Amino acid sequence: MRRALVVAIVLAAVEARADDVRHVVKANESCSSIAQRYYGDGRFVDLLHGANPELAKMPRPHVLREGMVLVIPAKAADQKAPDAQLTAVQNQVDVLAPEAKPGRINDPLFRGNRVSTRAASAADVTFRDETQVKLGERTLVIILGDAKSAASKPTTSETQLVTGNLRAFMAGAPGKAAGVGTDAATVKVYDGEAQVSADAVKTTRLAVYGGSSKIDARGRSHDVARGFGSKAELGRPPTPPRPLPVAPVWSSSPPLVLLDDGAAIIEGEYDVPASPERNTKEWHVQIARDGIFRDVAVDTKVPAAVKRLEAQPPGPGRYYIRVSAIDDDQFEGPFGRIARTIVLRATESTEPGGRRRIEIEPPDAFCVRVGNVRLARVDGPLLVAEREPVRLRCAPNDSDPTTLLILDKPAK
Repeated sequence: MRRALVVAIVLAAVEARADDVRHVVKANESCSSIAQRYYGDGRFVDLLHGANPELAKMPRPHVLREGMVLVIPAKAADQKAPDAQLTAVQNQVDVLAPEAKPGRINDPLFRGNRVSTRAASAADVTFRDETQVKLGERTLVIILGDAKSAASKPTTSETQLVTGNLRAFMAGAPGKAAGVGTDAATVKVYDGEAQVSADAVKTTRLAVYGGSSKIDARGRSHDVARGFGSKAELGRPPTPPRPLPVAPVWSSSPPLVLLDDGAAIIEGEYDVPASPERNTKEWHVQIARDGIFRDVAVDTKVPAAVKRLEAQPPGPGRYYIRVSAIDDDQFEGPFGRIARTIVLRATESTEPGGRRRIEIEPPDAFCVRVGNVRLARVDGPLLVAEREPVRLRCAPNDSDPTTLLILDKPAK
């Protein structure tokens, strides 16, 4: 009865005002399919995102919950739908549309637009069907939009990779694929995650980390499964799939908690398990401020002999660390387990009467005060006497092991 009432309200809204429609999400629906239903073009997902602030809080690609109620805003008669959108920008990213301009989050991208990243930079491009490509540094791509292929083949969100590398993510929607074209080959990612690169001599490499992909070149093709890679040199067919480097493991994990005292260093040690399939030439090390590695603070490659991480954090906050192996044929394997570290900063000031005021950053860290006081959660600034001992046990979350931090004021 309640469901019938909801449906009745929605129908009444549709009949009353075309610009104030509400849609109740059904199982397996996506932003793209809803836009297709109401606007006749699934590329108008930005209209949904702009009218529903709760979607902005969700990481893309959006996974809609059955029963969600979305506002369906009206579309202007002459409004054009972009083929994709710039959904993340790190450091220097340019959009050529057709003139070059600095890329900004939420920039619309149309067929023929180019996106380029400079050194130590990265960007995310999300297509209207929620297919996503993450561009590495020094990468140039051309947005081609949707390719409507034969009925027996999937609809593909197409990107032309000119140089550099990208990671393509496909949510596994039936009948769809993420397509990446290069000078040497064509790659399709049907589900999961894969990396595609094009080097200076136009050799294309495909490395599959999840799901399945296909590489085509010179009239020949190979299906490439998870954990395998294939390459196509310019003018030659792709090589048979071969195993990727294995994921590194932490032989000594970075500490869960660090005190930012001006000399804090995130340290750890890593290596590949015994008897790897292929030789490791270098490591790819990333440190990010978020668990999905959209906000990357450190992105570097180091020689294979360097198996120890030593990085100075750029300030207080939560950090996520991962490492992958790259072999002697430039194939990159999957990242290993993500390690976590929270870097805490204690800022001290003097209150009237000589009392000390101590504030902990980031404020969402889990800390309890111990020692000469009753065990108590720290939920705000600490006010203590000038020489009163201050000792905290802190962790990233209340379910993690704690680390002792001593904040006693040194004697004069």
